[in-house]
Amino acid sequence: MKTIFWKTLFCNALLLCAVLLIVFGVTRSGADVNDKKPNEIVNDKNPNERKTLEMVFAIDTTGSMGGLIEGAKQRIWGIVNEVMQSESRPNVRIGLVAYRDLGDRYVTEVFPMTDNLDAVYTTLMDYRAEGGGDMPENVRRALADAVHKAGWSQQSDRIAQVVFLVGDAPPHTDYQGEPDTKATAIAARRKGMIVNAIQCGDISGTREVWQEIAQHGGGRYFAIPQDSGVVAIVTPYDEKLSALGNQIGGTYLAFGGAGVRAAARANHQAAEAKIAADAPSAAMADRAKNKAINSMSYAGDLLQSLENGTLKLDDVKPEELPEELRNLSPAERKQEIEKRQAQRRQIRAEIMQLSKDREEFIKKERAKSGVRNSFDSVVAEALKAQLAAKGFK
Repeated sequence: MKTIFWKTLFCNALLLCAVLLIVFGVTRSGADVNDKKPNEIVNDKNPNERKTLEMVFAIDTTGSMGGLIEGAKQRIWGIVNEVMQSESRPNVRIGLVAYRDLGDRYVTEVFPMTDNLDAVYTTLMDYRAEGGGDMPENVRRALADAVHKAGWSQQSDRIAQVVFLVGDAPPHTDYQGEPDTKATAIAARRKGMIVNAIQCGDISGTREVWQEIAQHGGGRYFAIPQDSGVVAIVTPYDEKLSALGNQIGGTYLAFGGAGVRAAARANHQAAEAKIAADAPSAAMADRAKNKAINSMSYAGDLLQSLENGTLKLDDVKPEELPEELRNLSPAERKQEIEKRQAQRRQIRAEIMQLSKDREEFIKKERAKSGVRNSFDSVVAEALKAQLAAKGFK
């Protein structure tokens, strides 16, 4: 009897342990997802359901602006990442207006608004500080093109639209037919836009005009050093993050018609090669993080479109699939996609962990050098306040 009693007790104990392990495992599994902080979760909401920040940088690209242009190349990814990691986690679309003066290679070059941030960045990488012999520049045309020709969406309460005019010289006032900067700033504000003005250096006559533009555009005026004030901090994590950014780019799968696939794949490969060859290491590290937090980081990518909910696999015709998936059975295709998505999630996790370590390193290094007005800090300051006023948390 004693033997039977102890055997029964032992079996019941084992059964109880098994039940507890199952319950704990299920609870822990759910908690692992929910315990993540909001800014660490990627692709948890359809991009069409989020708010959107649209911003245009109108940048003086004449000979004196080399420091600013290089600073922008260093920090544009970091600026975008900070916005995307805010509580509302908005989509970000960016446009560019490069401007010079009459007689230069161009007066303005407009790169229309897009959420393809690699296309924005490779365009920015091509900017060179050249031309601009006399002091004033064609600021009037630049601001007008930024407000009227950059491809803005129709205004709504889910979209914040922000312009940053960045330059060091006042506008030409002697050109016939060019719109007045004050009138353009007022028109922008009536459209629901915000116009900020960032002055580099201290050339006489610029400050008053920049302040007037910001005042009538409902934005902020900032004065920063001629060289942009951006301090690039190299960290022990940059090289690994850059490699992980390249690795996640290697998971790209173009889809669509044959011509669409070929063009998308060619554009992707060209951007990856250019950025890997020429981008500063700090920018590549910030870009890698963007690839981990941005659910619209690649144009025409099958895995991303399935993951963020903008596409269903059943809606893709067999002939529009990537070659790697076209000849698989539906079950095999699903299995292969899940395998590739798991690989991408693992890379993202590595990027996020290394990015945390990198940010701690940068925070300590910046504390040593003290606070300084810089291109990236004033843009971040303006966006934080202006997005909050628009209801972006």
